[in-house]
Amino acid sequence: MSEADFLNEFNGRVAQLAKLMKSWDLIKGNSIGGVDKLAEKVLSKLYEGQTAIEIKRIIESELCVTYGLYNTEFDSGKLTREVMNWWNE
Repeated sequence: MSEADFLNEFNGRVAQLAKLMKSWDLIKGNSIGGVDKLAEKVLSKLYEGQTAIEIKRIIESELCVTYGLYNTEFDSGKLTREVMNWWNE
């Protein structure tokens, strides 16, 4: 696979993952690009072979630190399962 093909595939998968994350409706008043950045970060880690536990930590950290949510405002286990199910399809 050429680098251009990989980038096209990666960008397409970022868009798919961002769509899933937008469906969570957690990040209010944020630009679409904000969700895309989270999707890109998570997808990069998935491509690196990170485990569900590590993906959960990333989701928790990003939603709390970057987006200012409290852990009580989302179920990181459920969100991680959704991401991992999407990834394994």
